[in-house]
Amino acid sequence: MLALAGLTTACAPTYQLGLKPAKSTNLFVEGREQAQATADSVEVRLSFVCYEGNRVVFEAEYRNPTMRPLVVDPAAFQYEASRLPAPAPRARRPKPLPGTEVTAAVAAASASLPLPPLPPQAVPAFDPEPEITALHNRAESEASKAARIDWLGLALGVASVATDVASIGKRETVAQYQSRAAIHDVAVTYNAISAATKIEHAVTADVLQQRAAHLQEYALRKVTLAPGQQVRGYLYFPRYDAADALVVKAPVGSRVVPLEFAQVRTRK
Repeated sequence: MLALAGLTTACAPTYQLGLKPAKSTNLFVEGREQAQATADSVEVRLSFVCYEGNRVVFEAEYRNPTMRPLVVDPAAFQYEASRLPAPAPRARRPKPLPGTEVTAAVAAASASLPLPPLPPQAVPAFDPEPEITALHNRAESEASKAARIDWLGLALGVASVATDVASIGKRETVAQYQSRAAIHDVAVTYNAISAATKIEHAVTADVLQQRAAHLQEYALRKVTLAPGQQVRGYLYFPRYDAADALVVKAPVGSRVVPLEFAQVRTRK
């Protein structure tokens, strides 16, 4: 659950945003209620997991009791957004009480903000495969930068050592000492920055690899379900906070089944 972004001002109420099946099913997985639909004997269940940055995450579950294989493709999912009409304007409207569920229009009105337009067409789910590939490629690039030899830093270090060695047993002038000190300072500063940059590249590579591994493990990926098989995985959609309802359209073979969710805002 996340606070509704953009619908707050200094004195305006704030809201907790969440999604739940439009009609209760009493089907739960890990504490989350699932919407359910069936087509051609194939059962599809969908539950809201969380909001994640600019995404909304669902978990989809397919069960194939038929005698034929079924292809499940996350890129074929989409949702349509809608919202309830705005209330009639009033000179003064009382703010919702804490714990009250309100519509997007009421939440916007309580913050004196306009509502953005609804998406003009169905919103597709993200296909995880290009993102997994891109994350791996970026991680490899960052790891390569972290492992790369910094020849300039090496040269500066060698030059600094060489000037120090050359000065042994000699009486330096002030200018010579200052020149040697300057080379030493440049070498130390540059190599410290270079080392920090390499560490940053290494950390970035590790984070990207973890994100790729997370998607590989948890995301719903394109799969062929043999008869009797089932699959579960996360679906990632662009989030749209200013909707009151999302109808997720799940593919089942050549058909599409709707799974309806209400998006609610609860006054804090």
